[in-house]
Amino acid sequence: MSTEEVSSLSTADLVTDEISEAKKLFPSIKVLSTTPSSISVNYVRGFTCVDITLAIPNGYPKDPLVVSVDKGAVIPSGLQKRLEKELDDVAIQKARQNNNSAHHQVAAVWGRLVSFLDTNLAIPTDFPCGSNSAKCKTHIKKAFGNPDARTAIQSFQQSNSLHSYFAKAFGTTPLYEASQHPQQKQQANSANKNVEPLDPSPALEFLSHLGVSRHEVHSRVATALRSEIEDEIQRMPLPTSHSSNSGSHNRASADEDHGHRTLLRLLGSAWLFRDVPELRPVLISLLKRLGDNTPVIMLRTLGAKKGDDSRELKHADLISQLGPHMQRLVWEADWDAKLKTASGTTDGNNKSEDEITLRGSTILADFIQPAVDQYVNDDILVQAADLAFVGGISERRLATKSRRMEAKDSDVLCGADETICGALTSIGGGGKASSKGGKDEKSTTSSSAHAITSIKETLGSRPKLLGAVLDMLISEYATTGGGLGNIHSMTVAEKRSKLLTGSGSILGGATNLTCTLVADILLSFGQLPRSYETLGILARLLDTSVQVGGISDNSLAQIQGCLRTLFRPTDSDLSQEQSVTPTKTTASNSQPEVVGSGKKIKLSLKNIPTKMFPDHPVDDSEFERKLLQKILKKAIALMKENDPQGLFLNPVTDAIAPGYSSIIKQPMCIRTIEEQTMQSSYDSIEDFRDDTLLMFANCVKYNVGDAGQWFRVEAQRQKQLWKEKIYPEAKSKLNTEKSKRKTALKKAKANDATSTGSKKRPPPPLAFAPGTKKTAAPTIEKKLDDAVINNLTVRDVDPLPPWRYKRRKKEVEIPSLQCLATMLLSDPFVVRLILDKIEKIFRADVMKNKTVPCGNPLLPSLLQLLNIAKISTHLCAMKGKRLAIPDAGLKKILMEGEEDSSLPYETLRNFLPLFTKLLLDVELDKRITLGGDLYDAASQSLLRRPDIMDTEWDGTSSLQDLRAIVEGAFIHLMQPGNTNEVALQHQFPRFVNALDRLSDGNMIHERPFFMSLSHALLRYKSKLPHSTRDLVTNVMIKCLRMSKDSNESSLCSALHECFMRLLNEWSSLGNAVLSRDLCLNLSEKAVAAADKKDDGQKSELFVSLWIKNDANLAPVKEQYLRMLTSTPEKSAKSWKVKMGLPEEKGDAMDTSS
Repeated sequence: MSTEEVSSLSTADLVTDEISEAKKLFPSIKVLSTTPSSISVNYVRGFTCVDITLAIPNGYPKDPLVVSVDKGAVIPSGLQKRLEKELDDVAIQKARQNNNSAHHQVAAVWGRLVSFLDTNLAIPTDFPCGSNSAKCKTHIKKAFGNPDARTAIQSFQQSNSLHSYFAKAFGTTPLYEASQHPQQKQQANSANKNVEPLDPSPALEFLSHLGVSRHEVHSRVATALRSEIEDEIQRMPLPTSHSSNSGSHNRASADEDHGHRTLLRLLGSAWLFRDVPELRPVLISLLKRLGDNTPVIMLRTLGAKKGDDSRELKHADLISQLGPHMQRLVWEADWDAKLKTASGTTDGNNKSEDEITLRGSTILADFIQPAVDQYVNDDILVQAADLAFVGGISERRLATKSRRMEAKDSDVLCGADETICGALTSIGGGGKASSKGGKDEKSTTSSSAHAITSIKETLGSRPKLLGAVLDMLISEYATTGGGLGNIHSMTVAEKRSKLLTGSGSILGGATNLTCTLVADILLSFGQLPRSYETLGILARLLDTSVQVGGISDNSLAQIQGCLRTLFRPTDSDLSQEQSVTPTKTTASNSQPEVVGSGKKIKLSLKNIPTKMFPDHPVDDSEFERKLLQKILKKAIALMKENDPQGLFLNPVTDAIAPGYSSIIKQPMCIRTIEEQTMQSSYDSIEDFRDDTLLMFANCVKYNVGDAGQWFRVEAQRQKQLWKEKIYPEAKSKLNTEKSKRKTALKKAKANDATSTGSKKRPPPPLAFAPGTKKTAAPTIEKKLDDAVINNLTVRDVDPLPPWRYKRRKKEVEIPSLQCLATMLLSDPFVVRLILDKIEKIFRADVMKNKTVPCGNPLLPSLLQLLNIAKISTHLCAMKGKRLAIPDAGLKKILMEGEEDSSLPYETLRNFLPLFTKLLLDVELDKRITLGGDLYDAASQSLLRRPDIMDTEWDGTSSLQDLRAIVEGAFIHLMQPGNTNEVALQHQFPRFVNALDRLSDGNMIHERPFFMSLSHALLRYKSKLPHSTRDLVTNVMIKCLRMSKDSNESSLCSALHECFMRLLNEWSSLGNAVLSRDLCLNLSEKAVAAADKKDDGQKSELFVSLWIKNDANLAPVKEQYLRMLTSTPEKSAKSWKVKMGLPEEKGDAMDTSS
């Protein structure tokens, strides 16, 4: 380009042309931006990155470019200043040349930039790498030719390090050399040489020549540093739960405390970088290492939610990487915080504590709620639970193990709510499933099994989490159990108030599936903590009875044994005044009391059955027994610690060790020794010694040869430690405590002699006797264990003594075991068995043998179990703060807040003969009808049919247990083959009259009863007599009309749903049972009766609820839509017009509404 051409161009065009030419010469330089006044470029060479700005003056090209190097350039600071100066000099030199060269300042500056960096950041020529690899090998061989390997390595590290080579190239002194040689440092300073540490820029530049990218370098450095930090974290000692008095342990304890403090300080720093992805693994490793030593405040911070009303966690992503153990610690800390807040409230009702339910604000509640909902809404389980009375033993049997079968498909473990799953799936590892009990088409496992598997994986083996879940289920049952879940029109507060007045129903049906869930959780948890052992035995006994379809006499005795242990008061309970009944009974008087056997005994210390209170201390031998038991417990715990592989923990079977039983005739293990200790089978510590030595001897005897060498060595090691430390310490402790005891007794005896003279103090009152006052109760430790309970037989069946007491100290970590025991008895499948056994006793014993009901040896105990199930909702509503043991139905114990009946409450004893009379009258009705053995006598007026007395059942409305028994007898009568069509015309009104008095005319919410009735009637199939059909339909419509609840409650009631379901089932059998027109007519009457309207009148309330798709009416509406779907279209439209329902296209065909 000529000078004239250049002068004719503008400055902008000139600069543009120069940039284009420079790009062709130096393609490695990237133009960042161009403006009329400046040019910004970037040059990257390996890991060296330099940004420069070229300022264009107004007089360009006569005036030179002004170059500035960006401060963020990745080069040493000294080189940066040199580079800036040299680039300015190049521009000035070009501008001074008054020719075409002046117009190439951009290219000149770029060229100098490239040459400067290539020259000053090049690999040193003598560096042993790349093309000098052969020289490298020679150099290394020479360096390591020194026979002193350590000196050779140190010398090689100093003279051949990357830092040393860069220092030589840049003319600087490495920092380590200056620190080792102070004279060199002074000389370097005097010569104006820089003493500097290793700068990363030359190292990165060097690695770029080796083909290592900057990202890879950063990744490797970060990984190495992180790995080193994590290794150091894992090596840091932490405190353990074991303690010792040795000096070595004191030193170890000091190191552990120091390590703990160090990790806590590091945790405070690492928490600040929790959102940095590269540093988060360090925080996770730190939290995992701390484990149980993690501060509670940190666990609560991890469990913090995004808002008070939010169910999403702030740190859900972080918690998901911590593993199950840390996640459970977070749940425990959150639960403790909420429980502590609730316990600290001053409100007398303690509402905060009661609100900690499955619908509460804890993380654990949010997580397990979908699984609980999935369980209690399992269609198969709900249908089975609503059948309180069934025909035979095959229907009473239930394969309970299928509910606890391990779910194979982990994708359906979580639960239904997608919002919760989105926030909490990462915590628990669960997937999605239907909360309505929906089944996975690809899975053969029931939804209840999936729910149990999910809860089991959530709890792990953490006792505190087990207690938390059970405590939440207690609160949940207190608001939905006892049939109250079927009353949709009541609020939670109204249900709670009703429960506190003792208004729960025995036949809870599907609303009591929370109790079934408690049993399944206990049975699937694995090894239960010791405090839950008796509760686990009770759950196993009841579960076995459900599987076989009946409660045996021996099982009844064993169930009572568990209840005696669970309801035994603690020391704090015994220090309070205990009142049983409104009668005035004290420890000193001898007022007669009626017990289950029908005999009269005096309530005094002499004639209280000793088997009821087997652990009452009578002399000092009891102290020695408990002392020995306490010391042996500690010795056994040390034996378990000394056996980390569990070699001697459990009994050895032939499956584990072939031929073991033929070689070892007297097997022994730690678990057997522990059981003997808990049963107080050891009279002295020498007995314990003999069993322990036998255990070690058995191991040596069986494990012979080379294959058993390891077992013999391990047995010898544990035996040596036991003989040198565990046994001597236990024996010394026992002798010391005995000596102290003897000294204390002598001193107490001497004080007694001086203060009271020759008078002897009376023995203390019995600990568990009703009506006693006790200020200093002895400690009660012994409880019935599995072996003792299994030995109970029918001879041991005896009702528990009625009693009532308050608990001052609330149980925090362990929920109320008494409440859980009552929930196990309220399991709908257990209640079904109890009622069936009572019915059988009345039919097979009382009626045939013509005996008094209370004289039966089993009946009082069964009635007591039924009463305990009845008060379960009340006890759970009180959260175990007040407990009671009801009697066998012979007397009434008023719970706090429960009002007595206005009529004089006699006892259930007075009404049991009335039930027997009802059964005899019903039997007589059958015998005097046509075909009966007494028909001829009745036709000749020799026999007269008993009249129905309307008043004989007055005053029985509060006897829910008797009502359940009568309902069971009624369902039994309605089973095919138990009566005939003619006799039923007289039998049916008798039961209706009795149930009307027992229910006080309000049975619309008795879903289990009506479902059982429908089940019995449907067994007739098409052979159902029309007279029987008319009897049932008329009575059910009458019950709807006579209901004392609101009209809306009646329309949405369980009776209304069951009635329509029964009509639909009959209609499906054809006109032989129920025609379509009659079905439509009966449905119209049902709506009018529920809304208290005359037949033929429209129900505006029903229409309103139908149109707005009221949730409470949904089950009833579903049955009506089912009826309309199976009805011809013309008849369906006509029915809707009569009812006043609007015409909607396709409405009659929509069964999913």
